[in-house]
This record gives sequence, C-alpha cells and structure tokens, in this order.
Amino acid sequence: MTWKYMFQLKAVINWVESIFLLLSDQWIREILGEKPLTNPEYSHLFLALVFVIGIGYWWVGNDISRNHGIVKLGIIAQSSVFLVLAYHTLVSNLHPFYLIPGIIDLTFAILFGIFLNSYTRTQPATE
Repeated sequence: MTWKYMFQLKAVINWVESIFLLLSDQWIREILGEKPLTNPEYSHLFLALVFVIGIGYWWVGNDISRNHGIVKLGIIAQSSVFLVLAYHTLVSNLHPFYLIPGIIDLTFAILFGIFLNSYTRTQPATE
C-alpha cells in the first residue's frame, strides 16, 4: 500500500469514527454500563477536531511531498489520544473498549513517523 492510500485511509477512519461516536456514544455507554458524560460538549468538540484532522490527512494523501507539518501534528495528536485513553483506562477504570481508537491512533502515529523518516532520507538535500 502506498503512503498516499495510508493517509487517505486514516482520513476516512477519522471521519467515520467521529460521526459514529457522535451518534452512538450514549448508546455504547449504556451497553458497557458506563455513566453518561456530564459535559458532552467536550466530547463533541473533540470529535469535531478528529473530523477536521481527517481533512488534513486527506490533503497530505493528495500530495505526500507537502503538508508534512500536518503529519507531525497528527503524530502528536494521535499519540496524545492513546496516552489519554490509556491513562483513563488504567487510572479511572474507563472501559477498555475506549482504548481501541487509541491503539489505532498509536499505530498510525508510528506509521506516519516511519513515513517522515523514510521521506526525508529519500529526498535530495536542498539548500
């Protein structure tokens, strides 16, 4: 699979995940026996940002020679999602189901780091 399709896949995952969780989080929480959110607006803001970051990944996928700042920001964001979800799973007893998106994000953060490293090594030096 080329890097272009990897970024576009992550864009689609972000879009689907954000819309799915926006529409079904309350239902998922009921099934898992979790308490409802007291401030759902924070979840909605986060999911909107996930959707917007997906747009950035789509831009990168359309031209992998540009927008590497978006890739770097994505690596930080995805790693942060994993760390926050792992922390709350371990400390706050958040249901492990919620760690799945964090593991997916961490996987893509690693892949995107590999992309940046390999892209930098294969490009001629510019002055």
